[in-house]
Amino acid sequence: MRGWDFDLTDRCALVRLGPEVSTRDFICGNNGIDAFFRHSYFLYEQELLTKTYAFVTDDEECRIVCIFSVSNDSVKASMLPKRFRNRMQRNIPNSKRMRSYPAVLIGQMGVDRNFKGLNVGSQVLNYIKDWFTHPANKTGCRFLIVDALNEDKVIEFYRKNGFNLVYDSEDEEKEAFMIGPEQYLRQRFMCCDLLR
Repeated sequence: MRGWDFDLTDRCALVRLGPEVSTRDFICGNNGIDAFFRHSYFLYEQELLTKTYAFVTDDEECRIVCIFSVSNDSVKASMLPKRFRNRMQRNIPNSKRMRSYPAVLIGQMGVDRNFKGLNVGSQVLNYIKDWFTHPANKTGCRFLIVDALNEDKVIEFYRKNGFNLVYDSEDEEKEAFMIGPEQYLRQRFMCCDLLR
């Protein structure tokens, strides 16, 4: 099966992840993400810190294809480098500019290894974009943000899907988040404008 033959919304159902959905067989290949969805996601849910969803096949097996979590967040203009802030605010009328812009954080996302190469990750991001720009969405949301794993492959995936690095360099990002210069930067802050 080729990636363009697999239509996520046609072949799967979106469900809230809960006790009735077993994550035991879900393996995306990243130990941290696998462990989060196997052992920790519900602890964040109990504290109302995130909501977790899964696309599951609509056949008898109900296999998990992809899992993702989302949370309310914001993009604070004062935390952005001037170059990025100016570019971002150029697209917002002066009278609508704010100190903080509504955003949704994609906290964790993983595609099961059995569905790799089928364009599932991009389809999930497109689904999330549509979800938060749909007229029935109950809250304002201008941006999607993600703390992407600091790996070239992951950053390039998000770039191809409309996200931009907020900070030009790792040193600039470390300074903004008060991370010591000798420490490894595990994640990169990326942002997608839902109106662009």
